[in-house]
Amino acid sequence: MSAHELAWSSFLREPTSVERWLRHGDVLLRRRDGQTLRLSRESSETAQREALLAAVRLLTVGASRAKKKLQIDEAEIAERLPWTRFLPAADRTTFVAEFLDTLESCADLGEFVALGRLVEDWKATASLHAEGLAGRLKGGLRGTGARVPRP
Repeated sequence: MSAHELAWSSFLREPTSVERWLRHGDVLLRRRDGQTLRLSRESSETAQREALLAAVRLLTVGASRAKKKLQIDEAEIAERLPWTRFLPAADRTTFVAEFLDTLESCADLGEFVALGRLVEDWKATASLHAEGLAGRLKGGLRGTGARVPRP
């Protein structure tokens, strides 16, 4: 489906005019001083969410078996997500398992913020490994400083 673009001011002048465009797809409302808004029919959104959920469930069928046996091809993971090359093998396997679990949960809800957060967190971990800081951060502190007085 295509999206028709409409100026925010046009929408405010004639809000009912948007109905004819919604029959053909989503409508993007462009605003000068803000982010573009998307109008869509709820039935279309529901259908997309259900299709995505079904796709995720079908795609994770084989992955769940591989995850349980921990027979995940690390070369393929690194090929698809190059930043995972910096993660130790055990962490890479843990990332994939968490990713698949979170993907399925997010698809069920139709909200993917948690999945984005998970990927950001693992990328930060990979970055620490790439910089050689991960080992230092896992270790204890050398020495102690002065005692901090109570406020």
